[in-house]
Amino acid sequence: MHNVSAAAAIAACLVASGPLFAADESRPASSPPFMLDLPAQCTVGENCWVVNYVDVDPGPLAKDLHCEARTYQGHDGTDLAIRDRASMEEGLAVLAAATGTVRRVRDGIADLGLSDAQSRDAVAGRECGNGVVIEHGDGWETQYCHLKQHSLRVRSGQAIEHGTPLGLIGLSGKTEFPHVHLTVRHHGVVIDPFTGLPNDAGCGRPGQSLWRDPRVAYEDVALYSAGFSGTEPKAEDIRRGGSDRTTMPADAPALVLWVDMFGVKAEDRLRFRITAPDGRILVDQTQRVERTQARRFAFAGRRRQGPSWPAGPYEGEILLQRGDDGSGLTRSVRVRTMIH
Repeated sequence: MHNVSAAAAIAACLVASGPLFAADESRPASSPPFMLDLPAQCTVGENCWVVNYVDVDPGPLAKDLHCEARTYQGHDGTDLAIRDRASMEEGLAVLAAATGTVRRVRDGIADLGLSDAQSRDAVAGRECGNGVVIEHGDGWETQYCHLKQHSLRVRSGQAIEHGTPLGLIGLSGKTEFPHVHLTVRHHGVVIDPFTGLPNDAGCGRPGQSLWRDPRVAYEDVALYSAGFSGTEPKAEDIRRGGSDRTTMPADAPALVLWVDMFGVKAEDRLRFRITAPDGRILVDQTQRVERTQARRFAFAGRRRQGPSWPAGPYEGEILLQRGDDGSGLTRSVRVRTMIH
């Protein structure tokens, strides 16, 4: 995940630019000239999520293909994130999105993640982190960023097939969370893979997806991680992983339901419900989102009133609703914990 200046630095380090993009008018609209596989060994919506799209607004505003704010100024790629750092340590492969030849490889940058100005300065000129550039013929090129240190498995000049493992998703370069950033270029011009159009085409244009798998579709919002905690949860702890408690002791100080999300908008409503083993509703709380955010962490719960919680399964549900009349987008996630 990087901005305009970062993209320029990466291009200088890894990529040779070419002539301007020119569409082939002879190609039928139903047959995209170049197709892509998902650049990671995962299932979208289950263990990976598209969290940032290409900025297609040529002006000072940041807009994704649907004219929403699921991007930021100058973002030149698609960010595919995994749940947390624990998932990163388990190892999830970055895959070649198409057949081609490896042209650039960089490794050796630590998986530190951004935390302050000093960490940002440390990756200046290397915002892509550990990365790979692949040429595919006919002017097409893909670039993969933020791979895990020392995980790269390909070399410059190597011919590879689509689906070939390139390395592992990491936290190197200019990023705050584990993900792979995929940039697609045609003759040096950035292309949005969800429309097949250049990144200065403007939003709201239909285009034609380059994704080979039709399940790779635009998502307005993602409730990608949720769980229970026995104390007030902190986002930084949750995002390290391993904090979603499937069992808890009966003397836990509190029973808290939490959720981590991408793509929330101002005025979205979040409803938290916790149901006890006997069917009683322990928590039913609605929160209104104050501002549009790329990423948001939220929770609700209650403190223990007696000496212990009743034993048994506790069900949690988080519902996000957009639109005051109830007719807008809704997303939900359910989780369970067992108290012994």
